[in-house]
Amino acid sequence: MADGGAKGNHPMKRTSSTGSDTFVELLTRAGVERAFAVTGGAVMDFVDALEACPGIQLQCFQTEQGAAWAAMGYTQLTGKLCVVTATSGPGATNLITPLSDALRDNIPLLVVTGQVARTARNTDAFQELNITEVAAPVAKKVAYLERLEDAADVLADAVRVAFDGRPGPVLIDFPRDLQQQRQPPPPPHAPPVTATKPRPASPELEEVMACLRKAERPVIIAGHGVVIADARNELLQLLELAPIPVVHTLPGKAALPSTHPSCYGMVGMHGFYVPNWIVDNADLVISLGSRFDDRITSNTGTFAPHAKRLIHFDIAREQVQKVMPERKLGVVGDLKHTLRELLTLLVGAPRGYAAWHERIAAVREQYPSTYKAQPGALQCQLVLEQLNVAVREHTARSGQRVVYTTEVGSHQMWAAQHVEMRPGSEFLTSSGLGCMGSGLPLALGAQIADPDALVICLAGDGSLRFSEAELETAWESGLPVKVLLFNNDGYGIVRMWNNHFYEGRKTGVVKQGKQWTTLARSNGFTEAHVDRVESPGDLRRVLDRAVSHRGPHFIELVTPYEDCLPLIPPGKAFKDIML
Repeated sequence: MADGGAKGNHPMKRTSSTGSDTFVELLTRAGVERAFAVTGGAVMDFVDALEACPGIQLQCFQTEQGAAWAAMGYTQLTGKLCVVTATSGPGATNLITPLSDALRDNIPLLVVTGQVARTARNTDAFQELNITEVAAPVAKKVAYLERLEDAADVLADAVRVAFDGRPGPVLIDFPRDLQQQRQPPPPPHAPPVTATKPRPASPELEEVMACLRKAERPVIIAGHGVVIADARNELLQLLELAPIPVVHTLPGKAALPSTHPSCYGMVGMHGFYVPNWIVDNADLVISLGSRFDDRITSNTGTFAPHAKRLIHFDIAREQVQKVMPERKLGVVGDLKHTLRELLTLLVGAPRGYAAWHERIAAVREQYPSTYKAQPGALQCQLVLEQLNVAVREHTARSGQRVVYTTEVGSHQMWAAQHVEMRPGSEFLTSSGLGCMGSGLPLALGAQIADPDALVICLAGDGSLRFSEAELETAWESGLPVKVLLFNNDGYGIVRMWNNHFYEGRKTGVVKQGKQWTTLARSNGFTEAHVDRVESPGDLRRVLDRAVSHRGPHFIELVTPYEDCLPLIPPGKAFKDIML
């Protein structure tokens, strides 16, 4: 396989230093090791300098969105900032969706856009667009680089903002004449990379302890903040002292291994009956890094009706105030730090909840977390169950870390319900914004971050249409991502809503006839790395082969359309759950 996306294709040495080299040098001093790019006229000088820099590895993608989502996958696995760059105008605007996604899901991202020369500013020059104004609402910080002398300060501030508090994306607009400027000033000191400093112990923790002492039926909602704050070990330690039932949000799926005795699965709109029942019957709800968004609460007037208090751990006070503030006790600070402080209080006051777990077990026996099997059908849920077994057996031999990514749709919900999270596993998905087309590039970025990991992209045919171009990146760069495409002929969840809420009108949701295996082969995948499965009998053999070899693999799974259940309809209460 050709390594078309990496270094090594530069035919001529660069003979002079420019403003682009100055900026790249500042990036290396800030600790940046990776850059993901789609080149173009207004950013060519910067991309050229990135490619020539020995301290930064450059990876080119087919689409700007793909480059940005890949950077988000890379950062989520490494904790390191990755630079994304694209040209002015349409190249820059193509980054708005992933910027919005990074802001909502709190992922640090550094975007550098090319811009027309300063002399052409505000002249309607070719591909000129004021991207800082366009991007301002969906980024934590935007900056237009007026002078090369300001580059160190601008970059230092951007890096600080990206990591400070709730992490997120920043954008720097880099005019082309500054990129090309000769004899730039010498690079100043490296801009410091400053992470959030732990805040002092929250005075609310004593009140949290008082609530825990009184509670008979508490529940923890484990959100994405547990993963972002690297607080998974602290959560495990908390559960050793106080084995409280835990439910997770969609992006919080990797917060706790599926096999942990306190883990009861995903809560919310597409969560199973039992985790939603737990929240509905709890007398205390503790959110660890979850936003109490509408996919969790649905109708806030009926959410957790028996809970005397909602405790909200979050790094941002304004987030605590957004939803149901009148019911909340906010604990503001870095979650890893605040949980450690809470653990010191719990050590002398361990608490068990055996009766509560027994009551939950009785409900689970009556409402098992399963699905309605269709004999002989290759259902998505069946595939995921078999995938769990194949991965478990393979990793027992290989010791590989497992990273799952998803596209967006019904397969995403089924993955959240059925995919097994083992210690060290990761689950990357677009949750707050729900961006179709994000899953495949997230997988590519994760694979670049950890070349030895087993990275599996779970995709629906509707969603993969938005990122199929990045199949070429996977193959040409030899990234051994395993793509499992669940083909149910279109947009599954929207189709379900059409059936239930729009009198069955299927406007634009049925997508038939696309030759997915042909598409994979046209992007470089050979016959040995492409499979099409139509029946359960062939499934396990194909899965075993895909996870065990060290190349990219594409599997089309012909799955039936079915409703994505359970479902709590928007604005409804737990009692309205559709099973």
